[in-house]
Amino acid sequence: MNKAINRVFALVCISLLLLSTQSFAEELWKEGTHYKVLPFPIKTENPEKIEVLEIFWYGCPHCYQFNNEHLKKWESSLPEDVYFTMTPAMFKGWVEHAKVFYAAKILGLQKDMHQEIFDTIQGNQQKYKTVESLKPLFIKRGVDSSKFDQLFETGGFRKISQIDQALEQAEKTVNSVKISGVPALIINGKYKVGVRDAGSLGNMLKITDFLIEKERKSLAK
Repeated sequence: MNKAINRVFALVCISLLLLSTQSFAEELWKEGTHYKVLPFPIKTENPEKIEVLEIFWYGCPHCYQFNNEHLKKWESSLPEDVYFTMTPAMFKGWVEHAKVFYAAKILGLQKDMHQEIFDTIQGNQQKYKTVESLKPLFIKRGVDSSKFDQLFETGGFRKISQIDQALEQAEKTVNSVKISGVPALIINGKYKVGVRDAGSLGNMLKITDFLIEKERKSLAK
């Protein structure tokens, strides 16, 4: 009898702890102060899961720090109902790096090459500004030079390359969420978290976790 009472008591305590934790988070992270609600939600890649979209630039040292010191560890422990994806920012002067990101993605090498591309560009930004300067990374991975070049060749009904088609979509996404800097996170197409509002790179993920839970509860209703 005592064991049953203790078990019920423990469950009640856990429930109260979860409620108090969520309540504390709601008091800590304020809409309009630490994160923004998008005026118009954007479409997510995987509507069956809660999506977290990172908008970044390979030439951004803060994005590099965020990737190395925070994001990789966070991503490795994501629950099954959360989907993480990335889109390169499309500000002036950043498009060449965005092309490299999509070249890796189209070739099925994004996961394998993402860190390598980041390391290479951050190691010498003056040298690695163009697609051509980064093409050797793909050749080293066994990608045929002509196959790589074909990604940038125009064709089809719209006379547009695979890369330019991807860039068009990325530009629409970035423009629709109206970010002012990177890194930025978009949670389930509804919320925007930036480092300035969050206060730190680490806080960005704490707020993101809070918004994931917020979405999880909303979807469960």
